[in-house]
Amino acid sequence: MADRPVFETLRKVETPVQGQAQEPFLAASGDMLAMSWLSLDRSGASVRFARMDRAGWSQPVEVARGRDLFLNWADFPSVTFFGETGVALHWLRKSEPRGFAYDIEMSVSDDLGATWSDAFIPHTDRSASQHGFATMSGAPDGTLDLLWLDGRSYDKVGFRDTPDAMQLRAVSVDGSGQLGEDRAVDLQTCSCCQTSSARLGDGSLVVAYRDRTDAEIRDISVVRLADGNWAEPVTVHRDGWEIAGCPVNGPAIVAGGSQVAVAWFTGADDVAKVNVAFSGDGGQSFAAPMRIDVSEPLGRVDALMLEDGSVLVSWLEWEGDDEVLRLCRVVADKGCVASQLLVRNGLSASLNFPRMARMGGDVFLAWTHPLDERRSTVVLVQGTPAALD
Repeated sequence: MADRPVFETLRKVETPVQGQAQEPFLAASGDMLAMSWLSLDRSGASVRFARMDRAGWSQPVEVARGRDLFLNWADFPSVTFFGETGVALHWLRKSEPRGFAYDIEMSVSDDLGATWSDAFIPHTDRSASQHGFATMSGAPDGTLDLLWLDGRSYDKVGFRDTPDAMQLRAVSVDGSGQLGEDRAVDLQTCSCCQTSSARLGDGSLVVAYRDRTDAEIRDISVVRLADGNWAEPVTVHRDGWEIAGCPVNGPAIVAGGSQVAVAWFTGADDVAKVNVAFSGDGGQSFAAPMRIDVSEPLGRVDALMLEDGSVLVSWLEWEGDDEVLRLCRVVADKGCVASQLLVRNGLSASLNFPRMARMGGDVFLAWTHPLDERRSTVVLVQGTPAALD
């Protein structure tokens, strides 16, 4: 592990977040940064959005509200830019009062988030099942691709045509909210690990997720969408992690040109690890993974590809009694060339799933920051990566 820091400069960024808040998500396009988050008050919960450019923050907009919003530390709203002035935001709403039956809802904006469409459900299935862990990515034609984990066939009785498992499904969405075909990508996946997507230089989409075999092996797969067709999934590395339940620990995928990198957590052979693997052929094959964790990793990874093609990975670890947020800058042929401990949290409440975005040469990172055992806020920092020799 390298002993040089990741960032040359690092500062806290003031945000328009007020009151009790959690689960921030970041997206960047050009010189704009978008952030979504959950805000909680006595009347319920709301999904909020704000955009930052060189002039500062826009006024925050409440995109959705309700006591029936599904609030979960691991399955949270996300935001993305698409087209020239499009922004999309997704969140979750309960379809039954109790349990884990909920739908994805989303809204689109054609004016960079100033106004928003009516909410709509992007999946055709309306059963009282889990629909979540979504990822969105803008496409070259001005639409966006949405993928999610779908429970329409999970834990059902009497079916014959599909496995009793969560599915990875996909749909395209245009700037007016019109939907393409609801398509199955993988009919048997892990049930509650985050999905992640990225664009290659040719516009193809690569998606990383935790797969699942009949033998309960739950390793990371990557699937590619090119020219409207989904390829067969590729296993990033055969960790052989046999686990009877979902570890709630999804991968992160980034891409630039034909290079792809995937970061993930595994507990194979009862050894907790955070790994990174690179592909030079658009995710069709991957080199051997590099282990980057330091102490006792929890996982909850995110990743960014920097301007020079190196990859910045964030994850959580235990260090003694403290939860810590670490970062590592990874080069394909050198491994971890810079590392940094960014946050130390001594409370029992967690930092949850920190999220990153890159705007120009700077990195932005946001997380749920516990104030005490019950209250939290959102913290956003901006860092300039240190130059490499």
